[in-house]
Amino acid sequence: MRRVPGQEVVLLVERPSWDNPGAPLSLPTSLQETEPWTHEAPARMRTRRKRRITRRGWIAFGALIAILLTAGGGVLAFENALPTSVNLNLKNGDQDVPTYTRLVFSFSRPVALSAIQSALSITPATDGTLADVSAQKQYTWSPAKALADLTVYTVTLGPITDTSHHRIPGGRWTFTTNIVPRIMTVTAGATALTDGVEIDPGTPLTVNFNDAMEPITIKVTIGTQQADLKWAADFRSATISTQGFPTGPLVLQMGPGGRDQTGHHVPGTFTLKSGMYYHDHEHRTPLRFPALIQVPNDYYARDQNGLQAADVVFEYLAEGGITRCTAIFQNAPDLIGPMRSSRFISLKIARHYRGLLFQSGESAATRARAASDPVPQFFDTIGYTYRTDARNAPDNLMINASGVVAAENLYSGIPTFTLPKARPDLSGGGGGTPVPVDEHYSVYTYDPGTGTYQKSEEGHAYQDASLHQPLRIEMLIVFHTAERLVNVGDGHGAHIHDFDMDSGGRVQIYYKGLGYNGSWASPDGHGPLSFTLDSGQAVTLPPGLVWVDVVA
Repeated sequence: MRRVPGQEVVLLVERPSWDNPGAPLSLPTSLQETEPWTHEAPARMRTRRKRRITRRGWIAFGALIAILLTAGGGVLAFENALPTSVNLNLKNGDQDVPTYTRLVFSFSRPVALSAIQSALSITPATDGTLADVSAQKQYTWSPAKALADLTVYTVTLGPITDTSHHRIPGGRWTFTTNIVPRIMTVTAGATALTDGVEIDPGTPLTVNFNDAMEPITIKVTIGTQQADLKWAADFRSATISTQGFPTGPLVLQMGPGGRDQTGHHVPGTFTLKSGMYYHDHEHRTPLRFPALIQVPNDYYARDQNGLQAADVVFEYLAEGGITRCTAIFQNAPDLIGPMRSSRFISLKIARHYRGLLFQSGESAATRARAASDPVPQFFDTIGYTYRTDARNAPDNLMINASGVVAAENLYSGIPTFTLPKARPDLSGGGGGTPVPVDEHYSVYTYDPGTGTYQKSEEGHAYQDASLHQPLRIEMLIVFHTAERLVNVGDGHGAHIHDFDMDSGGRVQIYYKGLGYNGSWASPDGHGPLSFTLDSGQAVTLPPGLVWVDVVA
């Protein structure tokens, strides 16, 4: 509508058409001063949209989980259908494998030890131990000794099943060992030496290697001396001369630093603890208990048979300035003699050394003494002893090893007894040769080449009549004790000597060229005598012949 100036305008408002009598007669002419885009959306409308989005998210999430579970189950089912795998810590065809290598088998599932043991084989055949180290999924096989050098080994594991009955197809592997240069053996002639095995003086030694060695790098010592190695043409062995080496303990050593001719190094040290001593190699027969045999020592009795094989010989004055011996044998040589009668001291020695006393006979006085302190005795008996035409009577009664054994078999009541012997390790000795024993007209000289003493009496150098060799004495003991003459004659006007073998006394001990002072004791009236140096060190009797001169 257009307004005319000066004219009054009347605005007529039509009444609303809705049926609400209380409604206002007019509408406001002013509008709210806000922009349309600033109007807030109705709250109910927004809430309804938000709920619709959340519901769709949960549906999607559930679908994803279902997909994952389905896929995971498929993977698990696939994996469960696979066979159990096995791996070895060595690759097939490995070279230069150390000879001390352990084999490690790893399984993807637990496997019983018994199943592996039944299916595992190693060639060349080698002893070893299989052990579980990780819950039946890992096992180690350890060789009982080092594998052979430069050898191709084949390890085969046959098809088996694991503890959940899955199949294991097994496997086959090969590998080749390397070489570790080392001493394999040390030999003396045909004898391979080990710790404690002794050799004779002057015996050459051969050191045997497992490979051709580089000689300039190999250093071997015997004791404190460097050995002069004489190498074989193949450089796999070297010989050592022991001439001039002192008798006694022998320690052979090789230190690290050597190498073979292909550059492999000796990994450690080698030590052999042996000994170099004189040995009696004649045939001998072991006895269940000692045989104590009365051996004369007058001019017509020398040289005697079998004394070299004795373990201990006690020499003492019998009567008229003549000595007699009680020889103790743990092993009987083929021939022993001559054999004569016993004396009072013989009975005491037999009591201490728990054996059978062999003799030709005894005087009434000795028989009476034996009755008061009995010891087992065996007298001249046909079928056991015999007289030889090679000697003059009365020094011609002999006995051989079979006679000794047969006689001992008659005495089943004598308990088994072995004379204690062991190499002594003495210290603090002084000069010890020559050794005169005036009461027995004897002189002993030391032979450093054999480490033994040789006995001469009234200028006669003793030999063993069976061996035709000088008598070799390993240890000499000058044994001091109370001595007295007994008012008992020998039938020729001389009186018998008696000796105290129980109260103790002084000794001089000579061993390996040195002399030692000490004492003897009888800790047990029916047991071996004991010897102790003044330093307090106990003295053991060494293997071989020990000669005891019983003097005042």
